Amino acid sequence: METESPATLIYSPSAVLNLFNNSINVSQSKRMIRLKGVFLQGRSSAYNGYYYDTLRDESSDAQLTLIIPALIRNIVQPNKTITVNGFITKRVINSSGSIQIQLTVTELVEQTQNKYSEEDLAKISLLQAKAASGFKDVQGFIKAKIVNEEPFKIAVIIGKSGIIDNDIKHQLKESIGFYDLEFFRVSLTNERELAAEMQRLDDLGFDIIVVSRGGGEQMEFFNKLALAEKSSTLHALFVTAIGHKDDVSLLQQVADKAFITPTAFGQFLNETYNHTIEEAAHSKAKLIESVKTQLAAGYQKQINNLNEQLKGVEQLKAGAEQLQNEKLVLLNEQILAYQAQVSTLNRKPAVNWVYIITAILTGLVIGYLLKGH
Repeated sequence: METESPATLIYSPSAVLNLFNNSINVSQSKRMIRLKGVFLQGRSSAYNGYYYDTLRDESSDAQLTLIIPALIRNIVQPNKTITVNGFITKRVINSSGSIQIQLTVTELVEQTQNKYSEEDLAKISLLQAKAASGFKDVQGFIKAKIVNEEPFKIAVIIGKSGIIDNDIKHQLKESIGFYDLEFFRVSLTNERELAAEMQRLDDLGFDIIVVSRGGGEQMEFFNKLALAEKSSTLHALFVTAIGHKDDVSLLQQVADKAFITPTAFGQFLNETYNHTIEEAAHSKAKLIESVKTQLAAGYQKQINNLNEQLKGVEQLKAGAEQLQNEKLVLLNEQILAYQAQVSTLNRKPAVNWVYIITAILTGLVIGYLLKGH
């Protein structure tokens, strides 16, 4: 007797979502909680007296949907940091197959100035994007160019009245003949001018673009978001050499390599050149020694092969001489035999040969006569 298998339950997508929605049980959803974040205003229309807005973390992109009554919403200012009381609810979204967590606001506790401005958040986002895309290896690029003896161009942007170009050149020392540096003067207090110059030099095909300035005032200029964003779009490697040890500006943070002074940048170029030449010379010496060892081993092998071949030739030569001697002996024996035969013929009477020859001639004459008749 066959046993009937239990019937397979078939669910719809919405049924599955509601199953999980009902199974999620969080203790905080059963009582009032307090939340703090940046208020982001949503649509201007209300649904049954409530607005659907967003509460975002002050220092990240995490956010939560706010269901806020019209009376409270009218006194909340967009992009302000607020603290509210409310309770958590869940909403099943069938179209996306997800469960959304929401906060239904019951009370506005506090409204303050944001801890981070929109520009601050944009700067954080830019730094995260730069870290994700990776920083280009400036030193590795230069070393490769030196080893392969390939030319490359460095553009150094300095202030209109700056004298740091001499500081950088002085630090290059003996390596100054290798580097192709060009200095360009702009106003390092004009955001648009500097950004435009960076783009122009990038379009001209410079391999490395450097923004360099000594110490002094107005260092907050290098914290401009637009400058940092422009540097992140360059095809060239981007370097800063800004003389300010206390604070690290945004432009320095997004640079592929940053130096605390223009002098340090010049020292870096000189040291990179000298170390690379030294490493190349050491590698070349090791390569030459390795090649010499390989060639010596190859030559020795060839010598051994030639010696073996020479022995074979000598053996063949010896065999050939022996064969030649045997042939000579045989020829001598044959000559002796022939000489013996000749001697035998010489000892026979001559008359016999006369008789024989006479008989042959007589036969030929008789045959001719018979044929003629």
